[in-house]
Amino acid sequence: TIGLEDVEEALQRRIVRYDKAGDQHYDVISAFIKSLRGSDPDAAAYWLQLMLEAGEDPEFIARRMIVFASEDVGLADSRALGVAIAAADALAYVGIPEAGY
Repeated sequence: TIGLEDVEEALQRRIVRYDKAGDQHYDVISAFIKSLRGSDPDAAAYWLQLMLEAGEDPEFIARRMIVFASEDVGLADSRALGVAIAAADALAYVGIPEAGY
């Protein structure tokens, strides 16, 4: 049975609505990339945190950031691709959960 204490505890938890196998997976990564493209760090941080809390693969996010740095930033700032690749390398080297710190 579910008691009052169980309900109160459940209400304290944040529910993350995210479907890694469906359209929402692509909608959220698209919103993240659009936030980066629009130079909106608060929105980018929001979408990034939502993906990570929902259990998205950090390597998928890193790959998308490399693509963004290459295609969207390009020659406007040639350092962007190096930074994105370095972040992906660091993720691969230290792994999860250490890469989150």
